[in-house]
Amino acid sequence: MSETIKTRRFWVLAGGTIATIYALILVGGIVRATGAGMGCPDWPTCFGQWIPPTSESQLPANYQQIYADRGYLETSFNVRKTWTEYLNRLLGVFTGLTILLTLLFSLPFRRHDVLVTHLALAGFILVGVQGWLGSRVVASNLNPGLITIHMLLAQVIVGLVIAAIIRSARPRLKQINTDRLSTIAYPLMILAMVLGLLQLVLGTQVREAVDLIAKQSNYVNRHLWIDNLPVIFSIHKYSAIVLSLLSGWLIVHLVSRTSSALLHRLNWFLAFLILGTIVMGMSMDRLNLPIYAQPLHLWMASLIFGTQLSILMIVRYARSSNDTGINANALT
Repeated sequence: MSETIKTRRFWVLAGGTIATIYALILVGGIVRATGAGMGCPDWPTCFGQWIPPTSESQLPANYQQIYADRGYLETSFNVRKTWTEYLNRLLGVFTGLTILLTLLFSLPFRRHDVLVTHLALAGFILVGVQGWLGSRVVASNLNPGLITIHMLLAQVIVGLVIAAIIRSARPRLKQINTDRLSTIAYPLMILAMVLGLLQLVLGTQVREAVDLIAKQSNYVNRHLWIDNLPVIFSIHKYSAIVLSLLSGWLIVHLVSRTSSALLHRLNWFLAFLILGTIVMGMSMDRLNLPIYAQPLHLWMASLIFGTQLSILMIVRYARSSNDTGINANALT
């Protein structure tokens, strides 16, 4: 099998893994927004079954007492929540399978670029850690801090797979000319990515505060939740303006100063995602946290981080190639 075919197959598998992880992040956001996290009060089974029940009559008459004795208070069967959480778990298992195949298809790179395999291996190991952490989230009765760590680890995993794909494409990225980019562009790209990740962390803290307020208000009077949020909500909201302005400048700069179709597509996609997060953020602020906006806001923020990382790595490899060419020309 030629190296080109092996590389393309790896790209297909890794790209599918990335799509699956982002789908899992979206479904996880839906699980949290709908309160379905305890739809399955045990792990890895669901109400003690590998395939969950479809009606309460399929459970023991004293099932609530059984789970109360295990520390899960007020456990009542809700078919919608149970199957939402169960499908989330199934998608998690499928993600584990796709990242295992990604690792296997990365093995040919060991001969000429072992870092590709190491990145895929790190992602595979962390998926196992993520599964274990998911079981701890259930066991803790949805501890907010563990949920936040669970979400951030998903960003690390998808970042590793993205890095593996882009690393494997280095020979093609050498053809991208970055000579016209400002010297300050690359440091600002790093800054924008760091700020974007911080925004993601702040957003999870806001989400934790929303969960607490919702529980304290018995999930009623939704129109009052925003007013009771801590100051971190204002920090998250107004720092987003700074990040949007910085990202806007970088998008225009990269599109106007490079001729790479790949960079153009990624930057326009980034612009779309930033606009989408702004719309979702405004809808949460103005429409009293509609249930659809919360998972979409988190999902788009996650996609922003992945897109920023992709652009940063592409420019990095293109710059290193361009700089080598310049140095070589200077010596001749």
